[in-house]
Amino acid sequence: MIPVATQHVPKPSGRREDLWLEERYWGHRLWDQQSPWLVFLEFLGVAESAHRHGHLFDFEKSQYPAAYYAYGRIHLRNILFNNERNLLRVDAENTDSATAWRKWLDWIAENAHGLGPDQRDFSYLKDRFDSFHDFAQLVRALRSCVVEGDSNKRWSSRFVFPFGSGALFEDLSIKQDAISREYINFGRTGELLYHMIARSSLNGRLAKLFPARVLGANKWNVLLKQLQPPTAETDVEKRGLESFLPYDQHPNFDLIAEDWAALLELELPGFDVVPYLVTSGAFGLLLYHLHTSARLLGRDGLTPIICEVVAPRKGLVREQSVECFDANSALSIEAIESIVGQLERAPEWNLPGQPQEVLTCRQAILKQEFSWEDESGACNPDDLWQRFKDDARDRHRRHFGQIHRTFGRGIGLVSKRGTNRLRYAPTDTFLKCLIFSNVRKRVEFNDLLVQLYRRYGIVFGEREAEQVLRTDDMDKKPFQANSLRLEHRLGSLGLLKRLSDACAYVENPYSR
Repeated sequence: MIPVATQHVPKPSGRREDLWLEERYWGHRLWDQQSPWLVFLEFLGVAESAHRHGHLFDFEKSQYPAAYYAYGRIHLRNILFNNERNLLRVDAENTDSATAWRKWLDWIAENAHGLGPDQRDFSYLKDRFDSFHDFAQLVRALRSCVVEGDSNKRWSSRFVFPFGSGALFEDLSIKQDAISREYINFGRTGELLYHMIARSSLNGRLAKLFPARVLGANKWNVLLKQLQPPTAETDVEKRGLESFLPYDQHPNFDLIAEDWAALLELELPGFDVVPYLVTSGAFGLLLYHLHTSARLLGRDGLTPIICEVVAPRKGLVREQSVECFDANSALSIEAIESIVGQLERAPEWNLPGQPQEVLTCRQAILKQEFSWEDESGACNPDDLWQRFKDDARDRHRRHFGQIHRTFGRGIGLVSKRGTNRLRYAPTDTFLKCLIFSNVRKRVEFNDLLVQLYRRYGIVFGEREAEQVLRTDDMDKKPFQANSLRLEHRLGSLGLLKRLSDACAYVENPYSR
């Protein structure tokens, strides 16, 4: 069972959620509309604030309610995202730098959003660049590093690659001079991820690794700060850390932290480690969602993830992978129905009385336990109960129930490639992330398969499949062929060497 210090915690006071059900058991909140990259950017915003104030990954400081200081970076966002066509046009039409500066500064002073009239002076930029063309070239280069650029059409919800503290800012809605916080791209899943790392047993180790590898000084961060006025962020706005995590301890907290520590200690050049941290963090959240659901159903042990290394035609492994994905995707709704069923069997729910008395009693229970109130005006206990269950299911399907699918596709674990149904079919990037997180010294290929199964529940080969499939569903040959395809894939990626017919080793080229 999950070792926890706090479990099934009631809704914290002051919450505005209409139904406190998923949040009570999984946390507030896992949000399916956040991509893995946006989760990581939100996480970094919280981590950078904590680092700046001297308590990065501090367990006590991660308890609800907490606070952090989020950057707005309005000047930077106007420069990068709110004047793209105008900047390129001015640069192309004017060979004289002074004329270009004058035209652009006049334009931005009239068109900058989110800044008062006395804040629209961008003339500080002239002293920081030899020419307007140099300034335009830098802006063009930084724009090429936009994260999730295709999905974020609104300029105030676009984000640059996390080169350092100068690249971090929160999701905002900026309309003329009006600024408000948005929860479309940053839905608090990144805050939840920060809580998990802070409550892991490796929080101190990661507090030493993260600043140097991810939040440290570098030339790109310096260039980003060149675009910002000296006093732009002297009075950053205080934000409540509103995410809520019901567990002080959880196996998946340590799992994420261990993988991140392994990645940060590699000799990956430059910012190459960041995409793997993104993938690994989102995978950890997927496993947390999956394993917590399973344990709420009373299931011990790892939940299997049967992976197909894409074959030229449909076979047993693909069928099992599809079935496994469907079963895992349904776990959270099964857990919700189990929780609801427990309430229905509780003695206080079944107290005798007149229909109106029972109705009033059950309304009070639902409000106390799940902060739910019947807005439709049910006139009898059965209608009340049915409406609560319908509300819980509908809410679950809209967002929380999509976590497994959305995160799985986002990290390259889940795919429809070669078929019209989703199943576990890892991409090269996901496979590399697994190797970089789990291989220090070279390891024999079959031993690696055992390690991936014991650590994550991932099944590639026959030995692992025998432990999760019924005898009548098991055929060794398809899984032997599946592991052979994986071996070839890793070899083509430069991660595996075969020394003889019976001996293949997986190697991590970036291990110290």
